[in-house]
Amino acid sequence: MKLKRLIAILLSLVMTLGLLPTAAFAAGSAGQGETMRVFHLDCGRKYFSVEEIKGVIDMAAENLYTHVELAFGNEGLRFLLDDMSVSVNGASYESDAVTAAVQTGNRSYTTYSSGELTESEMDTILAYAAEQGISIIPLLNSPGHMNALMDAGEALTGTTMAYNGSARTIDVTNETATAFTLAVLAKYVAYFA
Repeated sequence: MKLKRLIAILLSLVMTLGLLPTAAFAAGSAGQGETMRVFHLDCGRKYFSVEEIKGVIDMAAENLYTHVELAFGNEGLRFLLDDMSVSVNGASYESDAVTAAVQTGNRSYTTYSSGELTESEMDTILAYAAEQGISIIPLLNSPGHMNALMDAGEALTGTTMAYNGSARTIDVTNETATAFTLAVLAKYVAYFA
């Protein structure tokens, strides 16, 4: 009986802490004790236009948020670079082929929402966010929540990338799956750097 009460109290505490705003726990990026207030926009599962994202940035700024996290790679992959070409294990895949494969993966993930942001559009979003005093945190989930990217990798390489039949998690012991994912991630890291 005492153990059940203790577990109930601990669960209540965990749930209460889980409901506190992220700002209560995040330290400033410069380590100066500044509090980050982060708004998360899942723009991977659903496409948002530039204007819609600008609207989110405006609301974040008005409500004293400091950052907007754009989860553009979360199940779907809703931001495509101008150059999506990758090399994987000695094989090269042209930009148009990778772009088309990702777009097919997005459509396969959901027919509810379609579209991808271009590099020019993301440049516009980043510049607008800076004007509003909002920092952008980019998010491309990996090794899970990668439905569209996994579909693209499988279509291009002919290799099953899934971990244990998962529709969204790559098998990190699969050399081709890992090489493809890292090649794509490297392109986004270079862009956002």
